[in-house]
Amino acid sequence: MTKLPEGKGEPQVALGSVLSASRYSIHHDAVLGGKGSRNRICIDLAAQGKRVLELGCADGFISRHLQERGCQVTAIEIDAQAAERARPWCERVEVYDLNRADWTDRVGRGFDTVLCGDVLEHLARPDLALRQIHKVLPPHGRVIICLPNVAHIRIRLNLLVGRFAYEPTGIMDTTHLRFFTMNTAQKLIEESGYRILSRTAIVGGGNVTHALRLLLPGLFAVQMIFVATPVEAGNL
Repeated sequence: MTKLPEGKGEPQVALGSVLSASRYSIHHDAVLGGKGSRNRICIDLAAQGKRVLELGCADGFISRHLQERGCQVTAIEIDAQAAERARPWCERVEVYDLNRADWTDRVGRGFDTVLCGDVLEHLARPDLALRQIHKVLPPHGRVIICLPNVAHIRIRLNLLVGRFAYEPTGIMDTTHLRFFTMNTAQKLIEESGYRILSRTAIVGGGNVTHALRLLLPGLFAVQMIFVATPVEAGNL
């Protein structure tokens, strides 16, 4: 397996493992996590729909829970090996690049829910992807969007001391092309033709610190989850 260039005093990291979508996988029993976890909220929201399109499904660790809740899941994943592992939980999995303008032709129409769970930040033009979603959603459909918050306090402190380092996963994921704060994430969604119905900040922490962190979500949110619905073309 090819490895990243070895630096003095730095451990070697397998390039394949860094770039594989399977690195996001979580064991089935651990996916839901706590009541306020990112995965549980995304699943609870998406499972309110019946026909779900999941963009960037990795190996199907979210798709499986949606299928178990009675959803009919279609998915798109660029990593062929991860997509193959997702097939048992999906009606159909397309191996395709969401950066391509014709990806909507691969999945059809009539979905009531589109789940974008930490995928838009991996795209060169997330605004175009959001506009393309209009083609597969009815006027009353919903898109669920999860994005990392680059203004998190840990990132701010790192920048304060001059550190900007990519990591295998998380806010500084090595494959992230775009970065968002809570305000710029909201702006992206609204300018792409959606009305935001709800916002949820994923802040972590214990019972006491969780409540305190929610007072300053822009500083403590690790991720932001938005539920939005298409705006009629005449109202854009």
